[in-house]
Amino acid sequence: MKIRFLKLKDWLLMSVMGMFGLTSCHCHKQVAQEPVAGDEPDSIEQPAPRGEMALMYGVPTMDFVVKGRVINEQGKPVKGMQVILVNQTVDIAPDRMDLDNPYVQDYIERSSDTTDAQGVFECHVKDVPVDVQRVIVRDIDGNKNGSYEDQMVDILFTEADQSGERKGWYMGQRTKDVDITVSKK
Repeated sequence: MKIRFLKLKDWLLMSVMGMFGLTSCHCHKQVAQEPVAGDEPDSIEQPAPRGEMALMYGVPTMDFVVKGRVINEQGKPVKGMQVILVNQTVDIAPDRMDLDNPYVQDYIERSSDTTDAQGVFECHVKDVPVDVQRVIVRDIDGNKNGSYEDQMVDILFTEADQSGERKGWYMGQRTKDVDITVSKK
């Protein structure tokens, strides 16, 4: 009777942990960690001793790529526009950017691009799998090519935009080609 109670208790505990994204497994072999971009690979993890459970937690991630052109209302390319692909965990908007904050500056540097003479840009960000990504377009060159309104655009991703192999918590890549029209001030 006591064994049945313990098995039931373990089953209930594991069910609740599973609902919160926690999983467990018995580990009997050495596993190399996947390297994170820019980091040196870690040493091989030691296996959990036999009979002990190793808890693992993870969040699915996906690479998002938005590329395309920034054009004006007449359909002509606009040079010198900053395009920022905003990850869901970052709360920035054109009117709320704290550009003095080094974390915001670092994020913008990593996830933005400036349009060239043909108005072409390409931005990358790693995020949780979502269907909508936000893009902020800012005029950063002053009056060199006219003065344009800052704006936010939501980009809808579908399964057709997905590529790449799913591996563990990595869910592949979603790529979208867009033309963003900006208005003069």
